[in-house]
Amino acid sequence: MSNEILHARIEKRFNDIFEIPPEVPDYIYANLSHNLRPYQEEALRYFMYTQQSDAANISFNHLLFHMATGSGKTLMLAATILYLFKEKGHQNFVFFVNSDAIIKKTFDNLTNIASPKYLFNPEGIVIDGTTVSIQVVDVFPAFPADHTIYLKLTTIQKLHTDLTNPRENGLTYESLNETDLVLLADEAHHINALTRSDKKKLNTKELEEKTWESTVSKLLRQRPSNRLIEYTATIDLNNDALFQKYQDKIVFQYDLKRFMEDGYSKNVVLLRANEDDRQKMLNGLLLSQYRKYLAQDHGVTLKPIILFKSNKIATSLEANKTFLSLVEEMTAEGLKTVVDRGVSLYQNVQSIWYKMFAYYKEKDFDQVVRDLKWDFTHQTTLNANDSSFLSEGNALLLNTLEDENNPIRAIFAVAKLNEGWDVLNLFDIVRISEGASSTKTTTDSEAQLIGRGARYYPFIHREERSYVRRFDFLGSDLKVIETLHYHTINENAYIKNLEKSLEAANIQVKEDQYERLEAKVKSKIRKMDFFKNGKIYINKLVPTSASDYESFKDYNVSQAYDVQYETAIEQQYLSGQMTTNGSKRHEEQLLISRVLLQKAIQRNQFYCFNNLRTYIPSISSMKQFIEDKRFLGGLKINLSLPNGMTAQDLAPKEKLSVVERFLTYAEKNIRSNYMKERGTPVFEGVAMSQLIDDYVVEMNKVNKRINVTQVVRARNMRDHDWYIYDQAIVNGLESSLIDFINDYVEELREKYQEVYLIRNERKVKIVEIGQVRGFMPDFLLYLKDSDYTYQVFIEPKGTNLREHDEWKQEFLLSLSTRTDIEILNENDQVRLLGIKFYSDDRELKQAFREDFKEKIL
Repeated sequence: MSNEILHARIEKRFNDIFEIPPEVPDYIYANLSHNLRPYQEEALRYFMYTQQSDAANISFNHLLFHMATGSGKTLMLAATILYLFKEKGHQNFVFFVNSDAIIKKTFDNLTNIASPKYLFNPEGIVIDGTTVSIQVVDVFPAFPADHTIYLKLTTIQKLHTDLTNPRENGLTYESLNETDLVLLADEAHHINALTRSDKKKLNTKELEEKTWESTVSKLLRQRPSNRLIEYTATIDLNNDALFQKYQDKIVFQYDLKRFMEDGYSKNVVLLRANEDDRQKMLNGLLLSQYRKYLAQDHGVTLKPIILFKSNKIATSLEANKTFLSLVEEMTAEGLKTVVDRGVSLYQNVQSIWYKMFAYYKEKDFDQVVRDLKWDFTHQTTLNANDSSFLSEGNALLLNTLEDENNPIRAIFAVAKLNEGWDVLNLFDIVRISEGASSTKTTTDSEAQLIGRGARYYPFIHREERSYVRRFDFLGSDLKVIETLHYHTINENAYIKNLEKSLEAANIQVKEDQYERLEAKVKSKIRKMDFFKNGKIYINKLVPTSASDYESFKDYNVSQAYDVQYETAIEQQYLSGQMTTNGSKRHEEQLLISRVLLQKAIQRNQFYCFNNLRTYIPSISSMKQFIEDKRFLGGLKINLSLPNGMTAQDLAPKEKLSVVERFLTYAEKNIRSNYMKERGTPVFEGVAMSQLIDDYVVEMNKVNKRINVTQVVRARNMRDHDWYIYDQAIVNGLESSLIDFINDYVEELREKYQEVYLIRNERKVKIVEIGQVRGFMPDFLLYLKDSDYTYQVFIEPKGTNLREHDEWKQEFLLSLSTRTDIEILNENDQVRLLGIKFYSDDRELKQAFREDFKEKIL
């Protein structure tokens, strides 16, 4: 028997050229409160595919969504309800889980229109022009009203008790046998004790769960049209019995590793320290407040939460008291002592502790103490271990921690929050070590908690809200609000177990260590007239509007797409050098059928109409996009084929692959060109000192598996007075360009009074004239003779990118030939020059050399 899960089998079917995956219906998009992410749309398509099968009642009546914590399983649940109501006529839904706290949260998410986490459209659910209501019930009506979804929310324990001990007017197997039923199981791994045991002797808790599993199975079997849809992030598929049960039921799998790689989570960083709990609590408190201050400094609204995690309730309650007294007793003088000690202790400038203590060193300690005492009080601290914790008020506080009006800043807990807790603004988890165990069971629980805390907080920065990380590759202090810090002990046995648990949970963890490379403008350069008073010229931009995008041409997408078809390619191992078959060729146009286009479109999530129309507002339907001559209706794909071969010889999958290549190319251009500013031929000067400054490149020390030519290194340039920085932070090709300039410096100085090479570290951007594509040339060569000042744009380009970036070279070269270039300057003594790409390819390097000498020497 194959070891493929259902997800993999459906994926293969979708890759078949003759299988067109279903489209997510518009009514689902319209009736949810959040936009579906690409993987959620994909999950829905997989689910819909099973339900459209003639064998759905037999083969696909029991399904599982295995999706990472934080990936939006509850939104998938809401979408599932809408689909089964509209397409299959289901009205009766039972949501069950093993925790009262999750019930309260889900009740809010599915029924409370005023909740910020309400999952349906707060203006009402409307399907086919008719308003649909949701009614929460204990017992389903014998005669259900039209246009109504009935929802029963219960724990699995209560559901089992109600059915096995029936009462008058209560839920019974007999009454449920008369109605179609959809069972929605959240945190579904709790109903698998019977399967999980696999002939082992069960403990008391497992025996209880065994009866729950039997209850759910009996309900599912009562009617062929019944459905059991499970949702979990936690299922052990290494357990043979569980794998056998769920192999043909896992309709969609999206694990935490993929979720984190796609950027939908915070980064996770372990902070290990040999400190007592009181010091760890103080550091966690200061780091949380540092986040808040830093966010405020950048105009970001943020209320960061700290979770203090203990193994025992008594320890947690004591830690709560210690924490509050720590804040109450804090003084400005005491805080200054702590900060001074931190500054002297943490010397690695890339460490979060160095940054935090250096920040506080410049703050008013009196003000910081006042802020801490205002933010952290009895009223803003929640203890999840109190007997009153499960009160409705506390459950609401926990489910709305992101709200500005929610006062909570710190939470003390043992285990109640490991499941079902949806929080986005948790940034610090402090492990209270007293009485803590280092066993694998303990670290498994901690890994699960870290996974919950890793949910991304979608903050607004520069008027844009992002739902994915945006500072991974930028030297920004705002990385701290895209990071979850786990404060723990530096004890080998514990750390080894924790690392195993994190690995098993597919959680990617980073250390608080970076390599920092810094380049500074030489002090001598800063004093020179060309730097103090000189200018760098960049072209002016004009805005565009949606009405400027009426065809592929406006997105810089060519409707004539050329493809060279190769029957064989040899690639040399390690070198990457490719050899094609080299036969004589002819050109032929590929006939593109509508079925081929539709299939290719279905396989690319970007072309889901709901998404596509946000980029191409001029289309009103997918039919128009396919048929309109301005878009796919005007597409011509020209194949360069070996003699003796025709387009008809291509297999269906090969034709599909060609069309998909075009759609990928078009997607990239549509994304990068829509609603951007267009470049003009008018260049204006910006003060050099404003654009050129010291810069830093941060690199993760762990990342060593990089192509040799791309390894970034610092090169000492202090003895080269023509290079304005003390260090050149460059890769191999860029370093070679510097060597080239060095070889010609003396010759340049014979012609020019001033010669300076400037590294452009993402500061100087020019935009293609009449288009929206822009780029930042890697180097600027500043030259000055008795008549003119020259600004020369120089771009090293690896062979792998040369063809893709050919437009950049054409743009640079046009600066020397266009007659409409206008330079706004007090005089006419500025000239702009562009040189061909610098390359490590021998022939291309010679072409650069000749162009350089002709234009400059």
